[in-house]
Amino acid sequence: MRRRETGYTLAELVIVIVIAAILAALTLPQWNQTAVNAAWYYEQARSTVRYAQRTAVAQRRCMFVRVTGTQLEVMQGTAACAITATPVTQLGNGQPVAFSAPSGVALSAAPNPFSFNGLGQPSSAATVTVGGRTIAVNAETGYVQ
Repeated sequence: MRRRETGYTLAELVIVIVIAAILAALTLPQWNQTAVNAAWYYEQARSTVRYAQRTAVAQRRCMFVRVTGTQLEVMQGTAACAITATPVTQLGNGQPVAFSAPSGVALSAAPNPFSFNGLGQPSSAATVTVGGRTIAVNAETGYVQ
């Protein structure tokens, strides 16, 4: 008596692997989108803090970085370095320099707001937390890391 061998054929295995690969290609980017958004927004927030510092030096006036809810914005200061309600606008389109955090990304600053004077020095050491990552502003040099 001969026993019949059981198992899968090569064709069946190849078809299952192809279907699994197609499903992975379609669904994998969706799993990682929150992490991608958080990383992108962290870089955007760090660039915005640096922009506030460079603008303060270029215009020889105080610039404030403020977190309101889930938004990071740059505001102008008076000659006495008091915050005004006037947002800094982007050069190309005249829109305020304000960026909203994507959903699922927490945003906070300490102190809030903080400023850069006309020499680019911060009012004090400051940190902006974006998700789990921190943007640190050195109190003496104003270096944004």
